[in-house]
Parts: sequence; structure tokens; C-alpha cells
Amino acid sequence: MCRRSEYFILSGQSGNPIPRLESWYGRLDVRKLTREAYRELPDRVMQNMKTGTDILYPDILFAPFLLVSREAMNVIWMYEEEMPFIFAALFDTDKGESASYYIPILAEKEECGEALYRVKKRDGWEVRIRLDLAESLLRRGAEGMELSETAVT
Repeated sequence: MCRRSEYFILSGQSGNPIPRLESWYGRLDVRKLTREAYRELPDRVMQNMKTGTDILYPDILFAPFLLVSREAMNVIWMYEEEMPFIFAALFDTDKGESASYYIPILAEKEECGEALYRVKKRDGWEVRIRLDLAESLLRRGAEGMELSETAVT
């Protein structure tokens, strides 16, 4: 059995101006962001984004689905060598800005062992992260993530 302190709920940090994805409906079927169906999706997706002034491109984005920077992806791979990712190129054509992110294809488990996985809740998905991966990301200066305690059931 996992101890309560081994896993945390991973969420996006609030308060900073971050990119906002637009027009993603029809471009990416989020129902296929599963280990069973992700191969039906393209290897890379291009998404429109809107940016404000003084935009921050954090290592972790949560809306409308989990996106991570290349640096965060490399850290995740240290703990989850088999984790598949889809490349996402984000473009703000109004401002001429672009950013590269990766969509991790998370396991949907409620058991110990996975360093990063998601759990279906009434109001959507909850992403859980194991303590050692969270510490590793934080030691490397990952931005855009908040952690809160959870009990793994």
C-alpha cells in the first residue's frame, strides 16, 4: 500500500499570465489521450494560443490538457522511461510567437508504482505525481506547478 505522503495532486500554478490554447476542438480528440488509443493521434499537433503581456511559458500547463516543456519531459523520462509523448507546437499568429510543448500520455491507474498518472473524478481528471519526481522537477527549477496532498486509494 502506498503511503499518503508518496503522491501529490499536480495542478497548474495560478496568478501568472500563461499561454491559453484556442480552437483545439476538432484538432485533438482528448478522449484518445490514453495509453490504449494515443497511437490513433498524430505524432505532432499544431495549436493556436493567445498570449498576453509579460507572458510566462511555464514547464507545466494544464488547460485544456496536461502539457510539459522539453526539460520537464526529460525529467519525467528519468522516472517513466516508457511514457509516450505527443509534440505540440503552439502559435500566437497575432504576436508572431511560438512555443514547443509535449503532451504526456498518462496511465490511468490508482495503484503504486507510476511516477505520474491520472485519476478520473466527477468533474474531470486529477493528475497525481510521485514525491521523487516532484522533487526532481522542483530541484531543476520547474515552473508552473502546484502540489497538494492526496490519499491514494
